[in-house]
Amino acid sequence: MESPGLVLLSNQEALQRAIDIVANNVANASTTGFKREGIVFDTLLSRPAPGESIQFVVDRATYRDASNGPIVPTGNPLDIAISGAGYFPIQTPQGTRYTRAGSFQLNTDGQVTTLSGDVLLADGDQPLTIPSTTTQINISSDGFVSARVDNGTSLAQLGKLKIVRFDNEQAMQPVGNGLYTTSQEEQQVEHGSVVQGALEQSNVSAVTEITQMIQIMRSYEQTVNLIGQENQRLDDAITKLGKTTV
Repeated sequence: MESPGLVLLSNQEALQRAIDIVANNVANASTTGFKREGIVFDTLLSRPAPGESIQFVVDRATYRDASNGPIVPTGNPLDIAISGAGYFPIQTPQGTRYTRAGSFQLNTDGQVTTLSGDVLLADGDQPLTIPSTTTQINISSDGFVSARVDNGTSLAQLGKLKIVRFDNEQAMQPVGNGLYTTSQEEQQVEHGSVVQGALEQSNVSAVTEITQMIQIMRSYEQTVNLIGQENQRLDDAITKLGKTTV
């Protein structure tokens, strides 16, 4: 294929990647703690011959918008939202993973877990256990967990939530179920703020994403039309050259 066709195909491939990313954002617009993703386009300049340059469209990278989503009250004492930077460390069969989806529950051992059953790690990388006789759970803004146990008149301290951050959030890889993995060293957030009885919603604006999807689809259709025109131009050129007699 000649150079114009290759350039158009590079643009088509980049737009297809953009469509996939926007579609994933829309699909997760109601997913707790989800962070929208975007794509970075670049131009690859090629010089195949002296005096000739070809510019290809390249989807250089994707990025994650780490801004906070809205925090919505739920009334569930085991729903916890992080206000500001940080992640909850989660113990999974594959090792420690990290999440901002703070919808937790208790397993049969009284340990606080994700909805998938993975254990939340508190300070000291230990599970946070709630006694079965607990009638009230309080979580302060700095993460201290206390509870009223055995119908007592005072609150007993059970532990402290561990909130961690990383130097490069963009290097964290999503692994499903709202979890991320990274090889970076944890840095504990000492003065983070958590909100009990609330969840951080996705930071995706469905209206913005759908508008962007329409724009990308229009660009994609224009590219398809241009590819058709380029193919027709080549066909016409071959036909005319074929009729040329020496």
